[in-house]
Amino acid sequence: MNLQLSDIIFFLIIAMLFYGWWRNSNIRERAIMTAKSHCQELNLQLLDESVAGDGWKPCWANHQPCIKRTYQFEFSSTGRMRYQGRMVFVGNKIATIWLSPHDI
Repeated sequence: MNLQLSDIIFFLIIAMLFYGWWRNSNIRERAIMTAKSHCQELNLQLLDESVAGDGWKPCWANHQPCIKRTYQFEFSSTGRMRYQGRMVFVGNKIATIWLSPHDI
């Protein structure tokens, strides 16, 4: 079997896409667990038990190129109103969690 350079490049592109998808799904799962634990610490309820991706941006952190991922989620303090929350991952580490002003 002879492999051409175009075959090798094709396989590398497929492998990179698979790795990117796998990495993103792992970070999304971490975002869900982080949102749940953060809401539990503050006696809030994470609504819909999920987070929604809000965007990707390439960035430079710790002298390395990485991806900045933003996720949104909704929570409730009383069970009546929905409030927005947002978390930012830089690379595979959480950078910030923001919760909109809400009733206590």
